[in-house]
Amino acid sequence: AFAKQEQTLGSIDEEEIAGVATGLLKPFSSTDGENPYSIHEDLRDVMQENVGIVRTQEDLEQALVEIEKLRVRASTVKVGGNIQFNPGWHLALDLENMLDISEIVTRAAIQRTESRGAHTREDYPDTDPDWGGFNLVARQGEGGFELEKTPLDPPPPELAELLKDDD
Repeated sequence: AFAKQEQTLGSIDEEEIAGVATGLLKPFSSTDGENPYSIHEDLRDVMQENVGIVRTQEDLEQALVEIEKLRVRASTVKVGGNIQFNPGWHLALDLENMLDISEIVTRAAIQRTESRGAHTREDYPDTDPDWGGFNLVARQGEGGFELEKTPLDPPPPELAELLKDDD
């Protein structure tokens, strides 16, 4: 016979729930913010111009400056309409995640001082064999995002043979 297990759940913090709900609905009450589509378009342009396939340290650092400016703009974004199917509101809610991912991609590109695959650094044109054994893992830290160089398991011998650089 199986003994019944009791699960003890933490108490629900009603103030936290109310705060999250208020934050999610903020774009409806914002009066001086801008349309989320404008911010999204500008983010797309920043990433294309500064963090595209061919990158430089200068471009990547400029992207971080621009992403921070977009964060400020996104903090007061406004939408019209109602809560029912509202693509503008959905985009307003997605902007924070889009900005986070854009920042992480940019910071990882700065740290990866080599060229490999679709990541081409004009200022680091060569492939660094050491980077072939690592991934960068992003985590949310107290002061922002932290990137950790994490070793990869070696590939199986048959795949290692295919990946071998004959230069």
